[in-house]
Amino acid sequence: MSAFRHPQSTPLRIINWQDEALQKGQKVLDYSEIELTLKLFSYFASSTKTFQSQPDFAMKAPKPPDRPLVPYMRYSRKMWSKVRAENPDAQLWDIGKIIGQMWRDISDADKAVYQHEYEIEKVEYEKAFKAYQNSHAYQQYVNAKTRAKANEKSSRSRMEVGGVVIQPVDEEDAGNELSCRRLAAVRFDRNHRLIGDLFSPAVVTDTRTVVAQNRMDMLRKQAQSLSAHQSKLEEELVKLEEIHREKKRQIEKGSEEFAENLKRVCEEKPQLDEAKYSELLEEMKVKLLDAYKEYKKKQDEINARLGEVFFFIPSANA
Repeated sequence: MSAFRHPQSTPLRIINWQDEALQKGQKVLDYSEIELTLKLFSYFASSTKTFQSQPDFAMKAPKPPDRPLVPYMRYSRKMWSKVRAENPDAQLWDIGKIIGQMWRDISDADKAVYQHEYEIEKVEYEKAFKAYQNSHAYQQYVNAKTRAKANEKSSRSRMEVGGVVIQPVDEEDAGNELSCRRLAAVRFDRNHRLIGDLFSPAVVTDTRTVVAQNRMDMLRKQAQSLSAHQSKLEEELVKLEEIHREKKRQIEKGSEEFAENLKRVCEEKPQLDEAKYSELLEEMKVKLLDAYKEYKKKQDEINARLGEVFFFIPSANA
């Protein structure tokens, strides 16, 4: 775990930077070099403070009129709540894609309505913006901004003309430049190690691994719905398997019954040979002969009756 956990407290290794320099084989600065470095730092800090003592222009411009919304943004603002209600689990960019597709699908006549509203508000905006530019508050802001720029320019010119001249260092202090470089190198290395400790994974949590509570709830709901859907599909699959087994059982039973009936019919069919055929033929001949004789007898009786009828008719006429 990082030793630099509290920014308001000074870590031990910041104080013991000389020990670290010794461990790295670098030269340890003496107190004269440190004193010279602190003097230079205080001088440049005071110069920077003097340069920044001039107050910056902090006056804010009055609020301009709001720009009119383009036709697509008007349609999006109108349909946002409706699409959001129809898709409660969708992300913002998904809702934007849906509205964009709806905007592309609507007719030109519907788009012309939003375009007409935009043109009307655009004319009103141009009038309001001209009035805003001619307003007293905006004119005061422009004048104050111009004066601030002029004052800043004049102060910079005065600093360039009457700047502070730094006297050269004596020859005996010629080696201080190298000492300053060493001190800067030590501080540079120390600061980078501290920054590495501050932003290490042990201190700074990776936001990519953090899941929001609403995201967890949404995923839990999706898991529950998927589990319910899976159980429903499993039940339907069991029912379909039972229906399939029942149909298969009926088909097998019908096939067995048909095979038994076919076998019985094949066994019960009459066996016909030459002798049996001759016997049946003679039997049929006898039956046909008897039937013909019976038919002949009936015809003779009918003819006899007709002869008697024809005999009585002429005698009656006479």
